Amino acid sequence: MLITNLAKARGAQLTVTDRRLVAVLQAHPAEAAFWFAADLTEPLGLHQSAATRLAQRLGFDGYPQLREALRQDYLAGDGPSQRVRGRLDRHPDDVLQGFVDDEIAALTALPRHITQTEIDDLATRIAGAEHIFLFAHGNATVLAELFARRLRRFGMRSTMLTGADRELAEHLSSMQTGDLLLACAFRRVPAALPPVLEIALGRGTYCALITDTLLTLSPQPDAVLAAPRGGSDDYLSLTVPMAIANALVLTIARRSPDRAIRSLDQLGTLLERFDR
Repeated sequence: MLITNLAKARGAQLTVTDRRLVAVLQAHPAEAAFWFAADLTEPLGLHQSAATRLAQRLGFDGYPQLREALRQDYLAGDGPSQRVRGRLDRHPDDVLQGFVDDEIAALTALPRHITQTEIDDLATRIAGAEHIFLFAHGNATVLAELFARRLRRFGMRSTMLTGADRELAEHLSSMQTGDLLLACAFRRVPAALPPVLEIALGRGTYCALITDTLLTLSPQPDAVLAAPRGGSDDYLSLTVPMAIANALVLTIARRSPDRAIRSLDQLGTLLERFDR
């Protein structure tokens, strides 16, 4: 996606306001490709000149030139249907084998991007946290919900940060030092993620992110586990981040065996009562 590539390439030059605008452009690729400057800035309470300054920091003469580049990028095909077509075009005859081959390649490359030491460090943080908050949006919600369920099976307190702004605020109001925020986000930055990170970091909560390409967030999480989900921009699955999540779960069990195994045994006893 053009705006993501530009933001990564020029991340050091972008201001907090620039990053807010980039997040909106990432979240609305179809609409943003045809917006005027005011359409982008006014909902954020910003002057149109903010769009001009962003465009210039991204290497354009002004916002019209940025908008035209976004339009050409969108029309060239970065929408969901285009990504699916891209995957099908690469494997026109045997979809299953092609998919398996791509996922194996992505999983094989995973240890080159994330080390066991990074997994160990985050697993230790999670195991020692008073309360784990999990943030996700869209398809990433599936991953966060699975992780929350695994934590509950280990007897750990967890809360999913979902819903509208009011519901998020209600959950965040109890966040404090000693807690941990684990966010899952891929391809684009969810609009709610930067303020959630800002609030969490401001309360002394340790923040971690599982992602593929989102490396220029502001504010920056304490830990980022980033690995590509494939070798192209086509249709991408959650296989790689699911592997990261499962590696964290198993590492937590290895580092805190008494707590994890005892909780699983108790769960097994309860389940037997429903099987009678």
